[in-house]
Amino acid sequence: MKKGTGILIAVALVLVVLGLTIQTTVQPNDERVIVDHTKKVYSAPECFDQAELTNNLEEVTYGYAVDLGYDSESSCTAEALKSEKMPVLLSWFR
Repeated sequence: MKKGTGILIAVALVLVVLGLTIQTTVQPNDERVIVDHTKKVYSAPECFDQAELTNNLEEVTYGYAVDLGYDSESSCTAEALKSEKMPVLLSWFR
């Protein structure tokens, strides 16, 4: 094995180890939610069946729903869309 190849492999291993150990908080800004414009609330898709929403619905991102000033429809939605800590390397693929 050449000296340059060994150095590249060592650097790659160090980067992978750092990527798996450094923690970051992942915000759900790009997650899709259902907003009810009549009640001015949003619901996570997995909580939609339990939600009591009107027919004035639209599918938007979580970040846009928050920008509109809408509130979480239930504790189920708040729990489904809370931010979570995970390694940097894994957060890139989420």
